[in-house]
Amino acid sequence: MLPDEIILLVCKYLHSAEILYSFFNLNFRLNSTIADFCYHVNIKYVTYKQFDFIMKQIIPQISLLIRSFVINGLWENISNTLYLTLFHSKLSFIFPQLYTLSLVNFSDMQLNLFLKNITDLSQLVKLDIRNFRNEYGEVLLEQILATNNNRLKSILFDADSSNFILPTTGNSDSIAYPNIEQLVVELMTTKTLVYLFTLVPNINRLHIDFHELSYTSKSILVNISSLVHLTDFQLCPMNKCWSLDEIVHILSKMPYLQRLSLNLRTKDENLINGEYFTQLLSISIIEIHYLLNIISQEYILK
Repeated sequence: MLPDEIILLVCKYLHSAEILYSFFNLNFRLNSTIADFCYHVNIKYVTYKQFDFIMKQIIPQISLLIRSFVINGLWENISNTLYLTLFHSKLSFIFPQLYTLSLVNFSDMQLNLFLKNITDLSQLVKLDIRNFRNEYGEVLLEQILATNNNRLKSILFDADSSNFILPTTGNSDSIAYPNIEQLVVELMTTKTLVYLFTLVPNINRLHIDFHELSYTSKSILVNISSLVHLTDFQLCPMNKCWSLDEIVHILSKMPYLQRLSLNLRTKDENLINGEYFTQLLSISIIEIHYLLNIISQEYILK
């Protein structure tokens, strides 16, 4: 038999699912060699035969060890057994040590059903959602923030996921989610920005995209509490033209910011003049990524 070093070298060129399918349970030594691959399981890119074997024969034997797992919403159409297992069972019974859960290709109706099963997972703090389709508006962002009995710390949506529509303002009965420390999400409008700030008061990393900023939002923004824990902020709204005044109003609620990333369209010469802009930034900032799409042809000709 090949030495462990050679087997591990081969594994570098295989997907994690292929490793489990090829080597798991062949013998005790191989199980020990590939033990680390049992902690992080991703079976997105497999044939149906591999998928069926891994889910029925391997996952039941290693589920107590799994720390990160990828669930594909398209599996619902592949395996009725898997659908009943994952969508109608508490995940805490299947993956008690789960730390990171990735949900791929979920519709809003699927996610709404699935969130009910993500409870009492004492180790789960990170939710990674990709290619989410909010087709009927069935899922509210607040539902996701409260997932797993408010134990989540990090919720990340990729750029291919649908945006969310939040209430334009909060009210005295709004529930905050102080557990959330990292959030990457796309919102429909910055009229909801004030409400988002009240939802995640302890956020330290916030990456958002939205399309418009209203004067109402700016006036209300003055009266809400600052995000004193926020150190990393990214704004990449390419569908709106921004002014320096709008950006300054947002950044005024982030007094201890250290990393700032802006990707903006603008015709405001005050924004285009980077020297003037940097004079208004907090002294706590140590890293800036600043990309402008200048739409003023007159300024370009100068």
